Amino acid sequence: MNDNKVVIERLFNTAPERFWSIWNQPEFVKMWFGSDPKGTVLSATIDLSVGGAYKISFQDADCSIHTAFGTYLEIVEPTHLRCTWEWESEPQHVSELCLELIPQEEKTLLKLSHSNLNPHSLHGYLEGWNRTLDKIVLLLDRN
Repeated sequence: MNDNKVVIERLFNTAPERFWSIWNQPEFVKMWFGSDPKGTVLSATIDLSVGGAYKISFQDADCSIHTAFGTYLEIVEPTHLRCTWEWESEPQHVSELCLELIPQEEKTLLKLSHSNLNPHSLHGYLEGWNRTLDKIVLLLDRN
């Protein structure tokens, strides 16, 4: 990670089509979004289309509420997703999130890139994304 970009590669024990659904369907997003293991998703709306928007609000165990939102720029189901990313708490700063899902036999290699990060952000992106991805692993293990 540099100060402006986070890149993470992780292997998930599921096919890209299933990972895609878990990442993009609100009923699944509500099960994993947010870096706090004890946090709760309050709402998730997703219009998965180029130019469509998403907005996800979650509450951490300390009762702080965070809302992320953005617009989809590129969608190639089930292998590529690119969107803008903004925090309500950091108005006017737009970053970009890119996911690449690469089939690896029965598994999925995720390449996540989050760029143009706010250097003054209170969000710890590297730790936050890794803790969030850990929650996806737990969800996959349960189902």
